[in-house]
Amino acid sequence: MGSPSARLDIDEKFRPWVDSGLEYLFIPGHSQRGAQGELGAPMEQTAQASNRQAPAPLQQGQPTQHPSVAQTSTRQQPNYQAGQSQNSQQHSQAATVPSPTQPNSTVSFPEPWNTFLSMVKARSPKVVCTYMELGLDLGGQPDPQRRSVLRNTLTNHLKWPPGTAAFWPMSALVDGALQPNRTMFWKGWQIWKTPYIVCFGDEALHNIHPQAQPGGTIYMLEKITIFVAPPLAQLVTMLPHEQQLSTELLSAVRI
Repeated sequence: MGSPSARLDIDEKFRPWVDSGLEYLFIPGHSQRGAQGELGAPMEQTAQASNRQAPAPLQQGQPTQHPSVAQTSTRQQPNYQAGQSQNSQQHSQAATVPSPTQPNSTVSFPEPWNTFLSMVKARSPKVVCTYMELGLDLGGQPDPQRRSVLRNTLTNHLKWPPGTAAFWPMSALVDGALQPNRTMFWKGWQIWKTPYIVCFGDEALHNIHPQAQPGGTIYMLEKITIFVAPPLAQLVTMLPHEQQLSTELLSAVRI
């Protein structure tokens, strides 16, 4: 070991290392004795180099990420904006697609049936209602009393929502007189194919279903249920509550 006096020139911050027995410090390229005065310079250089190379301490909760990983994740990130743009275009196109054409606008009947068809406002009716005088009411000769009976029974009493029933005639004026036309009635029914038909009066029933035995109130024709209510000519002579009682059987219609 060297002379103890050689320790006098050692920087105080390196003295604990020397007192612990450090004599040499290996530095790539050369070697110095730990007891020499030059010990301070190489150690300071090494400490500075270590401080320059040491990475900055991570803050708590900060994730570590390799640069190549970050680049890869950036390259693989899906283009959400493009997808959102395409979805917006699809929604915009869906909003502008017109609704399917209703059967009323695609079917053409001879007059006056074509005019009758244009007067049907129900889009998806559950019931087709008919009576002998309907050809008059739709043909320019309406009767306010018949209209009042229908409002009192179907709307006020049975609470049928708007669009529940399509009023389709089974007769029309021909040379100033009502002429039944079974063929045109069933052609009109084919547009909606409702599960229910309401006939006001046996005469209306006989005109659309000649095989039906008179006197009944409910008839089955294949998959169609036909209800028979009193004729409107009779209902207009009744009091409002009597009209409602006389048509109570129509409450069996499932709407």
